[in-house]
Amino acid sequence: MKVDKLSQLEIKFETADILPPPFSHQILLTLDFKENFIDTKFEIAYTYRDELSDEEILEEGFTGNEDLAWAGELSKAWEAPILNLLSKTPEKFNTKALEEEQNFLEITINQKAKGNLINHDAWEYLLQELTQAVYETYGKEAPFKLIFKKIEKDKSTSTFELNLHYTNRTVEATTSVAEVVDHKKISWEEASDLLQHIFIGDFITDKASKAEPKTAGKFLSIGDGFWYEFTKSLKNPNGNKAYIINLYERFEEYL
Repeated sequence: MKVDKLSQLEIKFETADILPPPFSHQILLTLDFKENFIDTKFEIAYTYRDELSDEEILEEGFTGNEDLAWAGELSKAWEAPILNLLSKTPEKFNTKALEEEQNFLEITINQKAKGNLINHDAWEYLLQELTQAVYETYGKEAPFKLIFKKIEKDKSTSTFELNLHYTNRTVEATTSVAEVVDHKKISWEEASDLLQHIFIGDFITDKASKAEPKTAGKFLSIGDGFWYEFTKSLKNPNGNKAYIINLYERFEEYL
């Protein structure tokens, strides 16, 4: 899609009909591109929660106060990836009716309505990143931290730590092997690809531990307060028997 000058972008999103409360929600994101920043308005509203009791909402890990309306400035660092995705977006839009399991996403460019995108998934992922950037900038959430830890039988330990700062789209990565710390250069795209691979896994919270591991094994922390052990509380997703092996090999490349 060719855009001579991007002055404003609006993204409307709504979760699929099949997703029940308290998870179902709507997002309206408006970005006005200024010389040194992106003037941003963000709204998220969780839907149909009146069908549930407060106890049912809390049982799913929510507080009941997830709705947010925020206006502020996002880093100019987000303009380039937005323009890049626009350049890869077909001019032709999807005219098919949404299936029950499909999320709704529509963009408006420079106040001209466009519609439902063919490369829907790529835009949905970008919206997730921009939402995280809003939460970090607003102070609702801290930067994302991931830790991979490998402990040998002799207690020798190797770790890989990845920090993603969505506020300015930067990555910090370090390894520690035999107590020798090394800083790694990892691009945002590489880190994002790693996260997408990680989160297709089957994370079993009931079998995970809140205590940092001390025994031999391979473990992963994804910032939710738990440590997941490979093959025990972190397992292959359905239809992907190579997930655990491939993920471990990716971490080994960094160590």
